[in-house]
Amino acid sequence: MHRAAVWLFALAGLLVQFVAASAVAEDAPAPTFTGDIVIGATFPLSGELENYGQSAYYGANTRVRMVNAAGGVNGKRLVLEWRDNGSNPEQAVADIRELVEKHNVPAVLGPLLSDATMAARDVADELEVVILSPLASVDAASQDNPWVFRVGFSNTQIASGMIDFQMRSFGVKSCGILYDSRHTFSIELSQVFADTFTEHGGRVVGIHSIIDENGEKDYVTPLRALAEEKPDLIFAASYALEATEIVRTAGDLGIDIRLCGPDTWDNELVYDASGTRLVGTAVVSALFETAFNYRPFQTFYNAMEQAGMDFPDAQAASAYDAVSLLVVALEKGETSAQIREGLLAIRRLPLATGRVTMGPNGNVHKPVIIRIVERRNNRLLPVFAVRIDP
Repeated sequence: MHRAAVWLFALAGLLVQFVAASAVAEDAPAPTFTGDIVIGATFPLSGELENYGQSAYYGANTRVRMVNAAGGVNGKRLVLEWRDNGSNPEQAVADIRELVEKHNVPAVLGPLLSDATMAARDVADELEVVILSPLASVDAASQDNPWVFRVGFSNTQIASGMIDFQMRSFGVKSCGILYDSRHTFSIELSQVFADTFTEHGGRVVGIHSIIDENGEKDYVTPLRALAEEKPDLIFAASYALEATEIVRTAGDLGIDIRLCGPDTWDNELVYDASGTRLVGTAVVSALFETAFNYRPFQTFYNAMEQAGMDFPDAQAASAYDAVSLLVVALEKGETSAQIREGLLAIRRLPLATGRVTMGPNGNVHKPVIIRIVERRNNRLLPVFAVRIDP
């Protein structure tokens, strides 16, 4: 999706909302609101990471429309005041400051990913505003800061889930690791994966960056270096654009070593653009199967399809769930402190990505899903492999 698609979706969303409201009106009066609750939101709707931001935008807006169609929060309409941070952590910080100081928002949905969330920690503490990141995975993102919460997995959860699956299912004993030295999440995840793999009795044959000494992307050199060591597994801590190149390059080089990636790989771009070498790749995910009888996921999936998203992904689901968490917290009160208390009180709340409990450090506890890519109906699709409960 291009940036223009976001605004097309926003227009389409208004049409969907109108149709939904009309449908509701046939059975019941349209909701009457006593006011608005305005929550800030800053996502990368353009720039390097826009594919994540736009998927998450779909999920968040869809959930807000559902909430308002059902009567809002305590009789008030829920409104997201959007900002596009352009995939720039500094802009995300500026967005949060502006949203609080000019719009008096008590909470901000976002920043979406790790680098921007880490950059926003100080301003959240300074302004005492809740920030709820759908996807930040750096372990330190929510630690020692009472205002920062996350919806997605931590790097420790990602590494532990994938390693447990690979060792139990395939008897993996050695691995190589690729990472992107430009991004905090990737640097930390590569080290967490290496440490956890070693703690489980495995052997790490090498850790290589896909960014060379000149700051250029180089997939061939690190993949060849790992292939020479013949590990059972290659784990790549990267975003989706880089994931597609890693998979394609491995195919071009004839490297048939098992590949796997974190939840950043669980994205439509990876499945559509990586080529057939992606078959057999395992990815960490937060999504169940549509065939499963888990109603919150079915509700999410159906709502996203009706909103025009033909491939609901983990990013959409995490943002959708982030709105649900804020709704529950807002029922306790509308100040930052009350929202914070409401989030901390959440226990086993059934959401699209599983039953969620909020830990005291702002981390969620929920199942880790592993999916394996298969070819189905001439398309590469991730298929449920295992659920690892916390």
